[in-house]
Amino acid sequence: MINQRTLNGLTIAAGLLLTAYVAQDLHFNPRWYGDDGPGVAKLPREVVAGYMNVAYAMGEPARAAEWYYTGKTVDLTPQAVYRQHSAPLQSTVRQVVAEGLNVAVHHCVDAVGTLPAHELVDMFRTANGRIVWRKTIAQPLGDQSCAESALGKPVDLGLK
Repeated sequence: MINQRTLNGLTIAAGLLLTAYVAQDLHFNPRWYGDDGPGVAKLPREVVAGYMNVAYAMGEPARAAEWYYTGKTVDLTPQAVYRQHSAPLQSTVRQVVAEGLNVAVHHCVDAVGTLPAHELVDMFRTANGRIVWRKTIAQPLGDQSCAESALGKPVDLGLK
């Protein structure tokens, strides 16, 4: 049996721990430090959509990185051939999978100039409205377009 004094002590300790947790969370929240980046206070899926809009549709991957990456972002494929093109790229999103802070985007980037079309899977990990990790898997389509790619054709799974 727990006596009243022990119960009061446990209640006070739990209250102090909860207060310390809330204070720590508020202290390290980027909104309190003037971080008003375009992804702050948005869902991971929205952060990635904003990044891809700037990097691909607007053709400004350097600006997208400046706006959406942190100083410690790990980008495992920064020199991919389709990211070095400065013109806007037409990207057809095939599928988006979001799980917690992780987002994976399967999309196809149409050919531009001498650059062939590519089927891509971009994987992102987000935190506090920023992208903290990115990895890309790319498959060039050669002389095919995104519309001709076998990966873009719907698959009948027999589900209704």
